[in-house]
Amino acid sequence: MNKKRLLYFFIVAFCFNMAASFAHPVTPTLIVERQLDSSMFGVALAAMMTMNFLFSPFWGKLCGYVPTKLIMLICCIGYASGQIIFSLAQTEAVVVGGRMFAGIFTGGVYTAIANYVINLSGADGQLRGRNLVILTTIQSVGGACGFFVGGMLGIVSVMTAFIAQVIVLASSGVAYYLLCEDDTQYKAKPEKALAVKDVNPFAAILGAHKFMTPLLLLIFVIVAISAIGQNSYEQCFNYYIKDQYGMSSAYNGIFKAVIAVLTLTLNFTVSMYLQKKTDINRTFLYILTACTALIGLVLINRSQAVFIAVYIVYSSVMSLRLPLLQSMAAGHASKETSNQVMGFYQSMNSLGGIFGALFAGLIYKTNVMLPFILAFAAFLISTLIGVIYRRNYKAIKQEA
Repeated sequence: MNKKRLLYFFIVAFCFNMAASFAHPVTPTLIVERQLDSSMFGVALAAMMTMNFLFSPFWGKLCGYVPTKLIMLICCIGYASGQIIFSLAQTEAVVVGGRMFAGIFTGGVYTAIANYVINLSGADGQLRGRNLVILTTIQSVGGACGFFVGGMLGIVSVMTAFIAQVIVLASSGVAYYLLCEDDTQYKAKPEKALAVKDVNPFAAILGAHKFMTPLLLLIFVIVAISAIGQNSYEQCFNYYIKDQYGMSSAYNGIFKAVIAVLTLTLNFTVSMYLQKKTDINRTFLYILTACTALIGLVLINRSQAVFIAVYIVYSSVMSLRLPLLQSMAAGHASKETSNQVMGFYQSMNSLGGIFGALFAGLIYKTNVMLPFILAFAAFLISTLIGVIYRRNYKAIKQEA
């Protein structure tokens, strides 16, 4: 593993994740200014997540055949192109179309960067866990910083944030390709050549039976259901503070800056400790329980101060969930199937995002608190499934 190249990768990953969030704080303003239906904040994301869900397994499979950095380049350019369409949209149909086009490629980026880290980490579980913690910390902190930057750019205009996003996304793709190592030597060589049928995203999803195990299935169910809660909460919070409190995108950016600091602290203390000193197949449950309890507080106490404070703490704690579940999934995969497993992981994350964002957008009009109730229910269910997973994992370990 070339440590210098890996460092370059992490720097580019930070820039990419910042850019990916530039448009989020200005999306509610875009919807209001262009007089689009209020459900668009959820429907548009669900449209993107649908394509993400369909194509992530394909990108994961493709990672086994071509250099991962090539997929990063292609997908960053595609993502940027989709955001151009979104930024110019004046109707609901064009918004959905732009987000769907971007969604084809966003899953590819996140699948590729996770696979790149796993491939370069080799068979060392602790090294893989540490590198995944660094990656997900970069994703969370970069995303939070991107919210802040996007919020500040949004004060100038909505288009300013989108222009900056497109430039940095496309530049990140080029930087990935030029600075990252060719990971072909670290991957298992596919037994057969890539066929036309493999390009079918549905075929890639159906092919999951080749690597699926009972424990992996439970992990994927937890990923999908908790993603429903995450996206329902996240999307509605952004729109809620604009709709109910009249807060500008700048406030959202400030909240994200605070979250970035807390996330950085928690990931390099709590997350590293859990990865190195504990069996994450058991201790991950504490994180899910904490997320459930925090969202429950919002339902009990609806004051503005508590609403904002809980969101900041929850977002920081929730970021711990990502490296733990990724490491758990990677730990149940072989060298031959790791690329496909991470593609399917991203697909399940997107599947949950589809329902979380879509339902949040549709039920918000009925009652502004319903999306937060949905988020609580989703995390509660994922926590209960986590109990089942830990019990089964413990039984298998005792038999071994």
